[in-house]
Amino acid sequence: MTQLRWLLAGLALQNVGRRKARTALLAAAVAISCAIAFAGGVMLRSIAASMAVGFSRLGADLMVVQADALTNITAALLAVEPTDQTIQADLFGAPIAGVARVAPQRVFRTDQAGFGGHGESADLIGFDSERDFTVLPWIAERLGRRMQSGDVIVGAARDLPVGSEIVLFGRNFRIYARLGRTGVGTHERGIFMTSDDLLGLAPYVRERLGWVPPMLQRDRVSGFLVEITPGATELQVRFALLSRLSGIKVVAGETLLTGVRQGLEALLDGTLALVVMTSASTVIMVCVLFSAIVEERRSELGLLKAIGARRRQVVGLMVIEATIVTGAGGLIGVVFGELLLRLFARSVVYHLSTLGIPFLWLGTRDTVTIAVGCIVVAALIGAAGALAPAWRASRRDAYELILSGG
Repeated sequence: MTQLRWLLAGLALQNVGRRKARTALLAAAVAISCAIAFAGGVMLRSIAASMAVGFSRLGADLMVVQADALTNITAALLAVEPTDQTIQADLFGAPIAGVARVAPQRVFRTDQAGFGGHGESADLIGFDSERDFTVLPWIAERLGRRMQSGDVIVGAARDLPVGSEIVLFGRNFRIYARLGRTGVGTHERGIFMTSDDLLGLAPYVRERLGWVPPMLQRDRVSGFLVEITPGATELQVRFALLSRLSGIKVVAGETLLTGVRQGLEALLDGTLALVVMTSASTVIMVCVLFSAIVEERRSELGLLKAIGARRRQVVGLMVIEATIVTGAGGLIGVVFGELLLRLFARSVVYHLSTLGIPFLWLGTRDTVTIAVGCIVVAALIGAAGALAPAWRASRRDAYELILSGG
């Protein structure tokens, strides 16, 4: 049985080399499709990762604050201005249509914190590090660990080194990170900490000021930053918020940026669908081609059956042959796809880097996984394409196959 299997494999290799032009064309067609799938998959994943970083810096789409609160709007960020106006912390207790993420913030401006020079004003901003999407994406440098209790993040206007300590209301805090330039006043000069740390300052603030500001109360926040789900519009979400919540004001950010973000996400999905359609067309092409190949080789298959070959051996011969050709085409396609990626890196990515726009390539492990997957899928496409016509031919009698093949 082992010798017979090796014989079938040898025959398959001989058949591959018999029609060199046809084999080369089939392998080239599979290679082109595999190159598109491999290079497209890696680039789409890399572009998606790069877009995630870029879009994370676009901040919120909407901001919900108390009706009389002051707000500051920039092209990149919405930010609550320091004010005594607050709203309920449990305002978003129930899901609201069109709302993807909600990040609460507490903003406390004071000149009694003992920070910096005498009477220097400081914006203390408490945020939820687990839900935040407007502060952490702007970090330019940080300590080599996760943010923890007692850590603060300082704005770019604060010339303080990462790892040093500052004192706020008599308590020591370690500078965990610094933000990049945002152009937003509260972010530039702000001192960010977890909401729990900010609320923990309430007894010290009471001791120094004689009262506790409302944003330092656990059931109050300065405002909520809102991200809209893909497909939802600013008007739809605004209407939903105003109809569900009372005593609030909904402030919109730069609607153009929201539209660009949602449009590019849809474009990536469409491009991925195009890559899938290309692979599907390759499957159909291989099936049609091997149907013609099997019909052309009816006499050969008839002779194999006449000398004792079984149906599964005839089918196995054709499937092995197809797997070899398409697998080799997949390997060539991956190599060609890697060349396309290098060309892309030396042209488009290099141009983006000169403009200061970061591009995050997919990791080596994920890239190798996609490459191996493309080769395996290419081999399986060949096997699937040859299986049906080979099975139909194997069901016919040897005599009939020899006669029909001339």
